[in-house]
Amino acid sequence: MKKKDILSRKDQFLKFATNISDANGRFRKINRQWRGAITAGMIETGRMPKEAEIMFAPLVQDMRATISNYEKIQIRLTNTVLVEMARKVILEVHDAASFTINILKRNLFERTADVGYLATDGEIVNFLKCSKDEDQLDSSLQERRIAIQERLAEYRYEYTVYNEIIILDLNGTVMANLDQNNRIAISKDPLLRQTQAVDLHLDTDEDKYIETFRPTDLMPGRGNVLVYSQKIEDPQTQRALGTLCLCFDFEDEMNGIFQDLKQGNENVIAAILNDKGMVVSTSNTNALPLSTKVPVNLNSEFNIITLKEKQYIVSTVATDGYQGFYGLTWYGLAMISMEQAFLDDQVNKNESDSGTITMNQKASQDLVQIKKNSDNLLSSMKIDGLNGIIQANRFRDKSFVEIINFVGDIGKQIDTLFHSSIGHLQQTVMTSLLNDVQFRAFQGNNIADRNLYERANDVCWWALTPLFRKALAHRSNIGLDNNEARALRENLQYINNLYTPYLRLILTDMSGEVVAVSDPPSELEESFEQEGLPKGQEFVGMKITDRIVARAIKLATSQDYCVTDFSPTLMYGGRPTYIYATAVRAPENSLQVVGTILIVFDAQPQFAAMLSDILPKNDNKQTIMGSFAIFSDRQKKILASTSQDFPVGQELDIDDMFFGGEKGKRDAVIVELKGRTYAMGIQVSGGYREYKRGDGYINDVLCMVFIPI
Repeated sequence: MKKKDILSRKDQFLKFATNISDANGRFRKINRQWRGAITAGMIETGRMPKEAEIMFAPLVQDMRATISNYEKIQIRLTNTVLVEMARKVILEVHDAASFTINILKRNLFERTADVGYLATDGEIVNFLKCSKDEDQLDSSLQERRIAIQERLAEYRYEYTVYNEIIILDLNGTVMANLDQNNRIAISKDPLLRQTQAVDLHLDTDEDKYIETFRPTDLMPGRGNVLVYSQKIEDPQTQRALGTLCLCFDFEDEMNGIFQDLKQGNENVIAAILNDKGMVVSTSNTNALPLSTKVPVNLNSEFNIITLKEKQYIVSTVATDGYQGFYGLTWYGLAMISMEQAFLDDQVNKNESDSGTITMNQKASQDLVQIKKNSDNLLSSMKIDGLNGIIQANRFRDKSFVEIINFVGDIGKQIDTLFHSSIGHLQQTVMTSLLNDVQFRAFQGNNIADRNLYERANDVCWWALTPLFRKALAHRSNIGLDNNEARALRENLQYINNLYTPYLRLILTDMSGEVVAVSDPPSELEESFEQEGLPKGQEFVGMKITDRIVARAIKLATSQDYCVTDFSPTLMYGGRPTYIYATAVRAPENSLQVVGTILIVFDAQPQFAAMLSDILPKNDNKQTIMGSFAIFSDRQKKILASTSQDFPVGQELDIDDMFFGGEKGKRDAVIVELKGRTYAMGIQVSGGYREYKRGDGYINDVLCMVFIPI
């Protein structure tokens, strides 16, 4: 952020930065007194004998030069304080805008895999095939429709981000939908034709789905609806059968994002803008109503705009994208009113102690030089004052002694005011740093919770795959032939290629023997802690001795899942990770367990990417040297780290008090670690939606971000 960009708006900022305005007022008052004293000194020297006048005139000139230099330093100090105060606010709104758009895009990336997988769901495909069969009786079709609606309800139970799922035939007739209050029979929406025009078999990087956000007759009267649609085909003939539409609960998701942001600064207003700069979602409909058009300036970190006769500092940012996904052209916006921007600095309403502030070394070099110049001038004033008093006493000029003493008092006032302003500046810089590092720790866990929420959903949904249920039930009775085994492997591989957060997916029988396994997707790189560990299809026939299999088998319902501790496992090359698991149940009897499904989270690159994304950057967009981020458990064990000095598995040498916080709690403090002083932001994972909040899974992860000071 360039200093000149802030100073170009100096007058606008000063209207609301009362601390600076008050200091300027006191400076002006002192300067008037000082100049008055100099004038009095000039008058007094004019009354002196010639010898005295010659002696005192240079002293008066020195006093005039000193005040001139001091006024320049005052301007530099005012500018420096203003820049740091404004920088703090601008960074806060910029980070909020970036968080808003990027956390949303991460979520929507997962939806693109969902629609691709569900569009190939065997039950849905067979339902549409049967609906085209003229020999099917209406009652039979209705029974199938009810069964499909139940399957969609099961899907919605796992993936609560959707508020409607619709299956349509090629004519736009609604064959089944989830929301029974959404009474639609047919759709004429152009997105159906657009979806059918996509060739699913072209070997290109083009998307196979269509992303749409606008009003639609698929959900009439709901305003803008975010829909992910994909063609449904017969896998044998590649003949089009219909269209699947997943309707994302955009409003609910945005409310959750806005609520998370309010925990940091409730005065920050956040929004999503479309490609035309129109507000499509807002955290404050009074200050920033829907459909408001806002200038989009991506070339500057901030702008000042006026809405409803009130001025705001605003930042708009484009998404960073996620794993190549950018989606619709949307922008994140965050803003704060000028009146609220410069209220007394707080870090979650916890006061920063004075010892912390004096430790701060993050203030600009301008501050160091300003303090040095100020001290030098004050020293010169004291020396001039002493010399003046000596000379005045020599000539027995009591009036000039009084003037010199008055100037000395002014110097003390200036020194006090400078110390106060510099102290405020130091506190502003420290508060900004602590706010920043705290928010980054929150971001890290927010990203992780949202990511792992998807993993819990995935394992439960995939366990309901009819092929898996039928094949494992068949195996428990008479075993599997080669064709059945190949079908299992191919289906697992298809899923794994769509969902790349996993290194591999595994199906086991009741004894824990691996029946089928996927290979790591081509873009993933598998590494091993030692030679000779199993890889690829070598897992088939092996017994999984980890107790995760026994735990999965004992789960009561298809909606339950279990997770391993973060520990080394053969299924991840001897490296530590989480494995999510659940029971696979017989197709005709959900109480009968016939095996398990295990999904191996690719922890190393996934966690590394999450932590890398939250590291602080300098003005050149480079990671601040010496900063790093960590995931740990409550026992201080490091789960992931961006620093080689703090490897996975090591115990953090930090006070126990930091590991006992409540779920969702965040904080920022100064710590000593390996001989260095850091600003540390820390947050205890709070979960996302039902994940870790009501599903029975307890695993508190701490995210910590460290910035050297």
